[in-house]
This record gives sequence, C-alpha cells and structure tokens, in this order.
Amino acid sequence: MIRLIRNISKRSLSSILILDLIISLFSTFIAYSIRLESYYVPFIYNPGYEPKSLYIYLFCSLIFIPIFFFGRVYDSILKYTDLVSLSRIIICSVIYGVILFVLLSIVKIGVPRSIALIQPIIFCFLICIIRINIVYQSINTNSKKNKNVIIYGAGIAGYQLLNSINQENEFQVKAFLDDDKDKIGKSISGLKVLSYKETENFILNNRIDCIIIAIPSLTIGQKRSIISKCESFNIDIRILPSLADLIDEKITINDIKNLNINDLIEREIVIDQNGNELKNKVILITGAGGSIGGELCKQIIIQKPKKIILLDNSEFNLYKIKEQLITILDSNSLNVDLFFSLSSINNKPLLKNLFVTHEPDYVFHAAAYKHVDMVEENIIEALLNNFFGTLNVVELTEELKIKKFTLISSDKAVRPTSIMGATKRLSEMIVQAYSDRDNSSVVYSIVRFGNVLGSSGSVINKFNKQIEDGNYVTVTDKQVTRFFMTVHESVNLILQASLMAKGGEIFHLDMGKPIKIIDLARKMIELRGMKVRDQSFPDGDIEIKITGLKPGEKLYEELLVDGSAKPSKNKNIFFGKDTSIKFDELQQLLTETEKLINLNDLNGIKEMLSQKVLLKNNKN
Repeated sequence: MIRLIRNISKRSLSSILILDLIISLFSTFIAYSIRLESYYVPFIYNPGYEPKSLYIYLFCSLIFIPIFFFGRVYDSILKYTDLVSLSRIIICSVIYGVILFVLLSIVKIGVPRSIALIQPIIFCFLICIIRINIVYQSINTNSKKNKNVIIYGAGIAGYQLLNSINQENEFQVKAFLDDDKDKIGKSISGLKVLSYKETENFILNNRIDCIIIAIPSLTIGQKRSIISKCESFNIDIRILPSLADLIDEKITINDIKNLNINDLIEREIVIDQNGNELKNKVILITGAGGSIGGELCKQIIIQKPKKIILLDNSEFNLYKIKEQLITILDSNSLNVDLFFSLSSINNKPLLKNLFVTHEPDYVFHAAAYKHVDMVEENIIEALLNNFFGTLNVVELTEELKIKKFTLISSDKAVRPTSIMGATKRLSEMIVQAYSDRDNSSVVYSIVRFGNVLGSSGSVINKFNKQIEDGNYVTVTDKQVTRFFMTVHESVNLILQASLMAKGGEIFHLDMGKPIKIIDLARKMIELRGMKVRDQSFPDGDIEIKITGLKPGEKLYEELLVDGSAKPSKNKNIFFGKDTSIKFDELQQLLTETEKLINLNDLNGIKEMLSQKVLLKNNKN
C-alpha cells in the first residue's frame, strides 16, 4: 500500500481506481466496526446480521465509481492536487452518500442505514488524505532541490511563489522572513515566519543559499531598504518584478530575477501619466523592437491612441514586441490598431508609403546603431543608418506636415569621441536645421539621455552573463563612470519632454549621480552572495579584469555642452543648448558626406566628422 501511494502519481488511471476501491472496502469495514462497536469480520457470523451484508461492499463500489467519473475527479493529475480537486472529491462524496442512503432505505439487504452516513465520511476523508500525501511525496521525494531559500514577504505573493516553487526543482523553501510583528513567529504551510534577529543563525544552521524578495508593491525606497538589510547576510538576493512589470496577479517561479544594480541606484524620478495628448492619435515609432522603442510602444498604448505603426528591421524584435503588445491589449481590454512594418529607415520608398498610408500625428525616431565598438568598425553603415536614415524620416515628416517629431538621442552626442556619438550628433543637426526653417509647421525636439539599464547594449547584461559563467568580470578602466536609468523611467521622461516641446528644444534627462563601473561590477558580484577575488582576498569567487578603454570610449559622459541647462516643470527634465547649422549648410554637409561614402574614404570621413561635430581623438 505504501509503495503504491508513493508511486501513484506516475501510474495509470487503473492504478488510481484500484487504490480508490481499496479505500472504499477499508472504509466500509471501518463503518461497520464503528456501527457494531467491535471489529466487523464479514466472513464470521455476527449475531443479528445476515451474510447479505456483504453486498454493501459491492454497492459502495458500484455507486462511487460512476459518480467520481461523472464529477471529473479522475481528470486531475494527482501530484497537482489542489483545492479545486479536493472540492470535487467532497461534492461527489456527498452525492454518493445521499444515493447510498436512499438505496439502503429501499433495498432491504440487512444493512443498517447508518452505514450510508458513516462510510462516505470515512471514504472521503481517506481519499483526500492520501491525495495530499501524494502531493507531499512528489514535492519532497521525487525531486532534489538545488538551493535552500528564504522568501522575504509573508503575504499573498510570497504564498503564491511558495506554491510555484514546490512544483519545481530549483529551490527548497525553508522559511519566510517578514518585518510585520503580527506575522513573525507564525507559520505558512508549516514554514516559520522569521524576524531579522533570527534570520542570521537560521541561515547558518540551514545552509540557506538565497533570499527571494516577494513583495511586488514595494517602492524603490522600500526595496533599497530591504536589500540593504539583507546584504548583511552575505548570500544571493533575488527579487520579483514590480506590479507594473507583472501582467497578471499570479506569481510564479519564472518571475524570479537576479537582483540588478537597477534596484539600488539612487534616483528620484518623477513619473507622470503624460496626460491625454496621445489619445486617439496615430503614432509612428522607428526602432520599435528595441529597448527604448519597445517601451515607448508599451507606455503609449496604455494612453489609447488610435493606431501605432511599429517600424523595425529586425524580424525577431518586431515579433517579440507584437506578442507583448497583444497581451497588454487583451489584459486591459484596449482597442488600438497596430501595424507592424518590417523595414529599414534607409528604404525611403517604403517609408514614404508607410507615412502616406497611415498619416501619423506623432513620430518618435528611436532607430539607430548604438553599440560604440561595433559602430567604430562600420563607419559607413553607421552614417547611412544614423545620419541618412534620420534624414529620410525627417524629410517625410516635413513633407507630410506631421504634428510632432521627437528624436531619441544620446549623451554620447555631446563632444563626441566615438563614431557612434558623432553620427548621433549629425542626426541632431538634421533635426535642428529643419526646425530652424521659417516655413516649418512641425514641432521638432531632441531628447538626450545616458545608459539604459537592461537594454540590449547595457553593461548590466554583460556583467550578469560574466558572473553566471563564473570566471571574471571585465571593466575597461577603474575611473570609468556612467549615468544609469531604467527603461521605464527614461521612456516616461521622453514622453513628458516631447509633450512639452514647442519646437527646436534639446531636452536632457537628469540621470542622477554618475556611477563608477568598477563599483557597479563589485556590487553585482556581492549581490550574488560571492566575493571579489583580488590581492587582498585571493580566495574570492570572481576576478575583476581591467581591459583598457575601447576606441572612442570616454571615461565619463556629458549631457550638455555649455552646462547652461534650464529646468522645466519636471525636475528630471532640462532644456539644453548646442550649436546648430542652417538648412543650406546641412545640404552642403549631406553632399560632402555622400561623396566621401561613395569614395569609401574612411580617413576623409573621420576628418570631416572632426571638423563638423568636434570628434576628438583623445579619450577625456
């Protein structure tokens, strides 16, 4: 019997049915014994009870089996038995008991009617207990957990996460941790809720590998406070996404993510819903499959525009954002037309057809080659895409008199030292030149900002991969600093800035305090519960290697040329200034650049860039 119970979740329906038949026979025996107040053995004569009483064993089996099949009790997978499955068993057992009582009242076989009350209760109880035992055996004996964990947050999200973890092999939950005094000392599913004082000894005694923070409603400040407390335990820290990142309310093990520096950067970003200016408008987004373009789509679609045209030259990226937007539409019951254009901003005929067909009201130009070292080796392609591609979009915007155009630029466009920065500065100059024209009705604007956490080119992703590989983390220079902001924050500010635009502005976003990349690397290693290996600690886990600055890379990034930024109504958005060129000068620049590209004159291109956009050869 014990062996059958332990392996039943792997067996066929016939094995489950045999087990239930055995339980039925045993329940009938117990019911008779309770009724007689002595052990009832049917093969031995019992005064006052005829041998016909053996029929009750057959009656019970013939009645419960069809009822359980009709009630879909056997549709459930045993190792996933839950409250729904148990409720089906209870309901079917009640029906079974009523039918059995009626039959024993009509058919006189010498069986007391009280058996019809006692036997179904015992039968239902044993069925439920054994199924719960099967779930327990599946969780604790059929799988080996890789990591012992504590869940921080003894709330609904923590409980849902526990249920999800119990079905997987990666973690074994040992306890909960919470700072709510009303929860401390109590238990959830048999697991104690610890206080901070108890946790350190508990971690040592139970070989805890990881703490999972399971409170999706935390603000950034609250999250930092909890992480700061948990850091002292010197173990891996993981976290569930915020509520804004979760599509539905059910928390699963797949939502667990490694803690990034994203969760620790000290910023106070003013998040706004951007009003209703985009409602019922037609929006075109280039580079819609990228980090910034995709987040623009997600935030704009919530504002109920009439249509969003998504343009990207990556089939995979376009497919990925399509799936995400459809999910958002369904989960929020939104009705927004989506058009997906798999094309390049260099394909001007197709681009023009797209503009003419859909007649956009707003254009957000996010398409660009942005990886510094890759662009450095592909100068002509970078110019064709970032410079001439932007020109194509701007010319069509001007020709069709679109209401607003916003260029998504970069801090690398300020005093550029890289080809990428230079091409982005050139794209800004196009926008400025068109904006300065007296007869232009388009509201042009430019938004500059720094590194985006978690984007395709983010150093965060690189560090995560290197830490997972377990060898070393590479940093170009000990003094390198960068500004950082989350994709969600930066895009929200981009939208706010574009709606402020009156024409010709260069907005720059306050990225907070610059962060040393080597400090970021060290912090990310330590957040995984590991130590940095260096001369002072040779037994550490991960080494930080200094590789030297790459071509075109700066030690630090700037956002404004002259530092004369003027504040806007949002403390994180500033009005900046930069030199510009007239429209006729732009035409001369385009002719000169096109000629150099046709000649494949890379040295000439670099010389031209150094003259036109102050491209520096030194690394400042």
